[in-house]
Amino acid sequence: MAYFHGGVPGLKPGDRILPPDSTGTEHRLSAYAEEIDGPAHARRTDIVYLTTDRQVARVYAAFRPDGALYRVEPVGAVEPDPDCMSPGLSWRCRAATITAVVDPVVLFRSKRTERWLRMLNGPSTPP
Repeated sequence: MAYFHGGVPGLKPGDRILPPDSTGTEHRLSAYAEEIDGPAHARRTDIVYLTTDRQVARVYAAFRPDGALYRVEPVGAVEPDPDCMSPGLSWRCRAATITAVVDPVVLFRSKRTERWLRMLNGPSTPP
């Protein structure tokens, strides 16, 4: 099975995708889950997320300025993402190793991407 991850740019094959607990990043969806008092599994900072859909990973890459799209291999066991409504689409694991840089800079914009980005950025306040 092929796994993809969209995120921080500048990584290369052999580099690891690590969870926020290890990197200290605050640019993460679990921070939004904390803000809205989401379920405990959505607030975890000890895991990374992977997807089997390249386009879904592109959307996550577009969530970051100059985000990148990577093909990755999970480190350790993978488990389904409990928030994903499409079985087999989103997975989580303790880390992943980059096997290929699919797109070093994702400049991907479409109506579908814009909807995803609005969702990932959280609710907007009307003017």
